[in-house]
Formats: sequence, C-alpha cells, structure tokens
Amino acid sequence: MSDGRPAGPGWDWLVQEARNARFTLIGEEHGVAETAQLAAALFSALRASGYNRVAIELSPPIARDIETAARRRGVEGIEEFLKTPGIFTFYNMHEEAQFVAAVVAAGPKNERVLWGFDREIFSDRYLISKLEPKVPPGARAPFARLKEASTNAQAQNARTGNPDDLFFLSQDSALASALRAAWPNPDPESDAVMRTIEASLAIETAERAGGAWPYMERRSQWGRSNLAALLRTGSPKIPMKFGYNHMIRGANYFNGFDLGTMADEVAALTGDRAFHILVLPGPGSRQAMLGGNGFGSALSDSVDEMRAGDQRLMRVLSNANATGHEVFDLRPLRRLAMRGLESWNSDVVRTIHGYDAVVIWKGAHASTGLK
Repeated sequence: MSDGRPAGPGWDWLVQEARNARFTLIGEEHGVAETAQLAAALFSALRASGYNRVAIELSPPIARDIETAARRRGVEGIEEFLKTPGIFTFYNMHEEAQFVAAVVAAGPKNERVLWGFDREIFSDRYLISKLEPKVPPGARAPFARLKEASTNAQAQNARTGNPDDLFFLSQDSALASALRAAWPNPDPESDAVMRTIEASLAIETAERAGGAWPYMERRSQWGRSNLAALLRTGSPKIPMKFGYNHMIRGANYFNGFDLGTMADEVAALTGDRAFHILVLPGPGSRQAMLGGNGFGSALSDSVDEMRAGDQRLMRVLSNANATGHEVFDLRPLRRLAMRGLESWNSDVVRTIHGYDAVVIWKGAHASTGLK
C-alpha cells in the first residue's frame, strides 16, 4: 500500500481472482483504514468486469441517503450527512466516507450503486422524521405512538447512559408493525424505512427474549432478504464489505449461515463462484473502536471480540517476522483440513474452508472518527 493505493503481486492476484467471480466478499475486522482503501481500489479495478453495485453493512435507507449525499458533494457531503443530529452509524469514520465516495464515483452514473443490507441501531429519529410528512390520516395514531416511543427512549438513554435504553435496543417491533398495517400502499422510500424499523426492532427483541442465537438468526435473515432484493434487480456481479463473521461461506464463527453462504449458493446456480477475502490487522496494527466519545484508536492486539485469546485469527494467521503486508491463498490447505482435526484451532479450520484469500496488514492504521 502506498498513499492508500495497493500494488504488487498479491494485489494483482486478488484482482484477477475477483474478476473471475460473480461475488467478491471482503470480510473485515472493522475500523482499519487500509481495509477501506483496499475495498475502494478493488471496486474500481473490478468495474470493467461487470461489478456495478456494492453491498455494505448499513441499513437500506441510510445507505441510500449516503449515496445521495455522495453524489451531491462527494466525501464532504457524506461526512456532513453522517454528522447530522439524529444520525450515527459505524461508517462515521473518515476512511469509510472516502470508501463510499470512491465507490459512488466509480459506479454507474444514473443507477443506484450502494445497497445496505443490515439493521439500524442508532438513527431512529432520522428515519421517523422521513416518514412524518407522508403519514396518511389512518396511520397517524400508530405513527404518534412510534414517535413517542423514540422520544422517550432517547430521554431514558440520556438519563442512564445505558445503550440498552436506545430505541432499537429497547422497544418492540409491534410499534412498527402497527404502523405498516395502517399505511396501505406506501411510497417505496417510506416502505423501505418502515420495513427497516420493523426488522431492526424484531432483531433486537429476539436477543432480549432468547439471547445471541435468535438475534444472529434474525439479523442473518434480514441481510439475506436484502441480498435477494438486490438480485431481483438483475445486478450481475456484486462486491460486499461486512464484518468477517458475515462473509464466510458455510457455518460462520457462531455456527450461523449468513450472507457469505448465500452468495456461494446463488453463484453456484449459474455455474459461477464467489471469492471470499478475509482482511485482518496484523502485528503493530491499530483500529478504531467505538467508545463514549465516538471512535478512538486501539491496539488491534488488545481487541478480542470473539474471546478467542491466543487462538484469535489475527495472532494465528499473521507472521510476526513479515516485513510488510501479507496476502496468501488458503485453498491449497483444504486437503489438509478435513477429518481428525480435534487438536486444530476450530476457527482456523472454518477459515480455511470459508475464505479463499487472507490479507494481513502489517502496522495498519486506525480509521479516524468524524467529529
């Protein structure tokens, strides 16, 4: 990487493999500046081979509005939008804004490029405000209840500082379901907003009621339904950029089946394939982590969200003696990773079969939070 631009034989190999695939999936450890730069460069390099949409880990309405902001004023427009009161996302970082701006600039000029597949967490007030001018008379009462619940949740969160008091993490999906039932034939934008609110509330309600497994299952179902919607538009080749638990083929690191599995199966229906790239920070790297004052920089070696300790992938797969960034092909290892592997690191076995390539950053930089 030089000034955010990848080069070298590893880069050339990644581009060639991705060009020959129908889907290219980047599974990332979040908050690494170089990963956003790699993803932007890869989409630009793949445009001529038929890639014309990009799927990202944002909700559908927020992704669409970010694209609108990008078309208006590029990176400045995106960052201005992301700093709007009532909006907060995991893309509230400068390098992620640059990634989105580059993708939109490289994509088709008169077609939608950016597609969000994820649920919403923070931006309930913004989404509800988009509905308010359009609410039909018969839906005003359920809309008022929805808006009141959002207002009350904001006030409660302000008093307690507890994220579990946020609207999407504390309220029931019945609020949105009642609004949808009272609002027949909404315009496409309002329909997308209501569906996102309903699905996001249902995902978090599932976690409160049953724990991690139903939460992950509902979240995966929502993501797969959004991929299906994009496929119905006829888009032939799609890159995706999500957390690495979502992009793996087969059972993921929590034994769920997510977008990575669906992409492989869809590609197989037409005799195509998906190319899965795992991108991790390695020795000496830092990454952005969300705290009470927004995103701050943390040493990657101290981040262990999977609670894997010394068995975490960034430690096991990286070469401490590497003189630069690493790129390697996992596929030749598959014949060794079959049965009788009780002594092996189970996450490594999943990774060998679930990803085709690994990129390990040497001394990566944390993405910069927007102020």
